[in-house]
Amino acid sequence: MDQNPIGKLGGKIDESANSKAAADTGAAASPSPTAKQASDTVELTSGARLLERLEKTLADLPGVDEARVAEVKTAIESGNYEINADAIADAMIRFERSLGE
Repeated sequence: MDQNPIGKLGGKIDESANSKAAADTGAAASPSPTAKQASDTVELTSGARLLERLEKTLADLPGVDEARVAEVKTAIESGNYEINADAIADAMIRFERSLGE
């Protein structure tokens, strides 16, 4: 069994193209008044919908605060940047707990 999804997709594309060509040829030769109009539809997978929502969320996020970056950089270089280890530890614990939810 072929485990390559691209190979499977390529085969389906070829089959679709061949059946479309046959349908086009048949439709041109003898149009049927009772034939229904075919329409193309696209159905997104749940993964594709999730990616779409993530892209929209990322697009809505603010850009980098260049002034804040410069401020922190200057404080680090001058030795005046204070690190609150307790706040960092608390944030890390909250983050880890949120992953389990």
